[in-house]
Amino acid sequence: MEWGSKNCFVVARNTERFKSQTTDSLSLPQPIPASLMEVLPTDIIEAVLTGYTLVSKENRGLLEEIRLRANRKASLTVGGTNHMLNLTLHSSELFSLLTRLCGGSLYAYSQNINEGFVTLPGGVRVGVVGTAACEDSRVVGVRDISALCIRIPHAHSRVGREVAELLRQMQQQHGDPRGLLLYAPPGVGKTTLLRGVAAHLSGGAQPWRTVVVDTRGELSFMESGDSLCLDVLSGYPRSLGISIATRSMGAQVIICDEIGDSREAMSLMSAYHGGVPLVATAHGQTVEELLKRTGIRILHRAEIFGAYVGLRRNGTGGFFYDITHREEVRDDL
Repeated sequence: MEWGSKNCFVVARNTERFKSQTTDSLSLPQPIPASLMEVLPTDIIEAVLTGYTLVSKENRGLLEEIRLRANRKASLTVGGTNHMLNLTLHSSELFSLLTRLCGGSLYAYSQNINEGFVTLPGGVRVGVVGTAACEDSRVVGVRDISALCIRIPHAHSRVGREVAELLRQMQQQHGDPRGLLLYAPPGVGKTTLLRGVAAHLSGGAQPWRTVVVDTRGELSFMESGDSLCLDVLSGYPRSLGISIATRSMGAQVIICDEIGDSREAMSLMSAYHGGVPLVATAHGQTVEELLKRTGIRILHRAEIFGAYVGLRRNGTGGFFYDITHREEVRDDL
């Protein structure tokens, strides 16, 4: 596929035609967020919408990822299953697309690109893969873009209720200020679940003052939130955000994503000693695997978390939960 210089990023004027031929005719929701529809080239939109409708109805869930590769076929991830598309791009085309996604200014996003991702409005996250230029073991630039992984955010008010209730019960029954650590391998849906937990804790008849530390701009995406007792610290370093949430915002619960860095452990411990429970996520298959990481082990010994909650997909857009209370974990782990 080649894009001419004049119409390289012309958004389809007939996008509605694609939607009417694919999603609307099958009474499906529009799988691509409006913010992406505005910037993706016509051929990519058409390939994604066509590929999405070819997924069998029994396996058709929410569109989770659009993965574009240089000189290899693109793919979709729908309901946890990967589906190949009849679409192949060149590295130069991926570079042009990345520039477009960054609003024409790669420099403004250079630090995030060097860390492997770009976060777009609406919580869309784009993983960036290429050839790294390094100095002193630090990435200072990325060239020859070989893949872009566009992760589609979803806000689910129907998930997270069980986790929110577990935390409330720990507080009510035992006066326990300890929090919860949610763990699963990448791609299971930890961030989606965390959004649901935030909505349930900050809403309802007895909302908690909930502060979300949204370091990468992904967690604050919500379908609706005007009645939530929710504050968001967007873009703050995780440790600083947790400190502000504890001391300046009077949080009753703090929510953040992907912890595990030993350098952040002291900030998390400070929040706990202030009586503020933390709900966070981490990558891992088992509790034993989690505790092999220095940062998590420090927090475990400090009793930051009252329970560890493993996540598994249930096949209907929700999760199975494997709950391990701290007292059930062997100390020698």
